Amino acid sequence: MMKKNIIIFIIVCSLTLLTACQEQKETNEAGPLDGLFAGSELSYEEYKFIMEYIVDRAKEMEIENKELEKWVIRAIGDERLMNKRDLTKEEALEEAEYNQKYYETFMSIAENKYNVSVTEEELDTWISEGPDQSDIPQHKAYAEALSLTIKELNHNYDRDLYEQTMVMEKLQPLLHEKYDTADVDEVRNELNKEVEEQMK
Repeated sequence: MMKKNIIIFIIVCSLTLLTACQEQKETNEAGPLDGLFAGSELSYEEYKFIMEYIVDRAKEMEIENKELEKWVIRAIGDERLMNKRDLTKEEALEEAEYNQKYYETFMSIAENKYNVSVTEEELDTWISEGPDQSDIPQHKAYAEALSLTIKELNHNYDRDLYEQTMVMEKLQPLLHEKYDTADVDEVRNELNKEVEEQMK
């Protein structure tokens, strides 16, 4: 089982686990936060400024579907934190819709093809013992930008991401056996192919 601190760090830094395989789009639009990420370590106040900016950007887009808005916030945050640029509304919506569909397809394949799922009790316990104990600055700043407590962020808002993480933990041994390899990256690539094939 992967160390929960590592999992939390990955989730909080990227805000989503689903964008790794997406193509990155080029843009000439300069982001107002360019240059802010020169250092690898930022303070809580700096992260708070960044996270508030990300949430405000999404709110300005006036997306009526609140579930989709959540994925838009994640898409904007992922691009801002990883590539130091801002997405246009069109780009953010495109990525958010793709990521949401990817997540739904992933979970469907896990349950229906591999018979892998997690119970609400398992998930609550996992979150309580892991993410709820987080003292990572990004995590606190992200929650506050959304006007949530850490527990509200973990058990409600980001619950889907933690559920996906748990499902992936359970899936990995089955996939290693199926593809006859101990290579984690190879297994993830094969699963990604399965998901994208079903999304067509």
